[in-house]
This record gives sequence, C-alpha cells and structure tokens, in this order.
Amino acid sequence: MAAAAAAMLADTIDRPLRTRYRQLPVQLRMSGLAATYAYLLGKSNATELGQAYHQVADGIRIHLTTGSGLVDAAEADTNEKLLHALATLDASAYARASAEVQALAGWLSRLAEARFIAAASANEDTPDGDAV
Repeated sequence: MAAAAAAMLADTIDRPLRTRYRQLPVQLRMSGLAATYAYLLGKSNATELGQAYHQVADGIRIHLTTGSGLVDAAEADTNEKLLHALATLDASAYARASAEVQALAGWLSRLAEARFIAAASANEDTPDGDAV
C-alpha cells in the first residue's frame, strides 16, 4: 500500500499540495469514495496542482483494478469508466473498495508530509514553524 501511495505522489510537495494530501482521508470519510473520486477528476487540469489531482485519480484507478482487483480492469480502463464502475458496484464491493482507498489515502497523506518536511529540512526551513 505504501509503495502504491508513493507512486501517486507528485515529485515536489509544496504547502498547498501537502494540505490537499492531508485532506484526502477526511474527504473520503465525509463524502464517500465515488464523490471524492469525482472531485479529483473535476480538479484535474494542466496546472501543477491539477496534475497532482490527476496522479491521485490514476493511482486510485490502478490500485482498484490491478492492485486489489476489486473492480474489473476491462470495465475501468479510464478514470471516467472507473467512476461509472463505482456507481454499479454492489454494497459489499463498494465498502471494500472504500476501505482500500481509505488506507491508500492514509499512506499518501503520511508520505506527502514526510516528503514536505524532508524538503523543508534540506532548505533549512521548518514548515509552519514546526520543529522538524
């Protein structure tokens, strides 16, 4: 799970991106998997932040289709098709997929925080005034 999350991270984590990664587990709990996934797709664009949203959406799709096998890869070979596939899953499979993505988002949040702190330490700057 940690390796899958690490592959989803942007190369550089700035303060706004770190905040987005931190918010993902909470958003999943509050809004649910399908709504959060739709949000990620809606925020995907050509900006640096939009590309990070796209990487997370791609990572979730890859994890659900190949990593966990909870969604048929042939039915979800694009992010939009995965959104449709999520809508058609039975309750049990949807709950398992939600738990998988929740765990993935937890790792993503922790790894993003670690990468942000490491970059700040390398620049001899402490993030948010926190001790490193």
